[in-house]
Amino acid sequence: MPANAFVDIGDRLTRALLSGDFDLYRTVMDLPLRIEPREGTPYELHTLAALRDDFDLYHTTIQTHGVTDIFRDVLSITEVTPLRVEIACTTHILARANRVIDPFPTLIVLRPVAGDWRIGLIQSSEGHINWTLGRETISGGGFPPSDPA
Repeated sequence: MPANAFVDIGDRLTRALLSGDFDLYRTVMDLPLRIEPREGTPYELHTLAALRDDFDLYHTTIQTHGVTDIFRDVLSITEVTPLRVEIACTTHILARANRVIDPFPTLIVLRPVAGDWRIGLIQSSEGHINWTLGRETISGGGFPPSDPA
């Protein structure tokens, strides 16, 4: 998979989240979509309704914080198999030229769907995922520390 294919996916993902365009969002996501908080319990979205609910929460959260851009610095692209490509990146969330949160690592797994690539798994910090779901706030440039289990 060429690196520019992920640039297109990342651009569409950002445009969808910032604008609230669910139809665009679903063009980059594949169901079931697995979400893996590094320090928490993973979950999967199996239906368009569940994907829509997750999207709406994320969109509302970034609107509340005045987010104007999300970009991903790609660190590596690894073709694990012809059906699984892992993108390691650092995610930046900005409100104009200011960071909303400190940059954080993200792993995105792509899989081919109908001649295109789509996101089938997102691995991020538990704080980031809880923030996007509206469960936690951010302070001091970081996500709250995870509760020890």
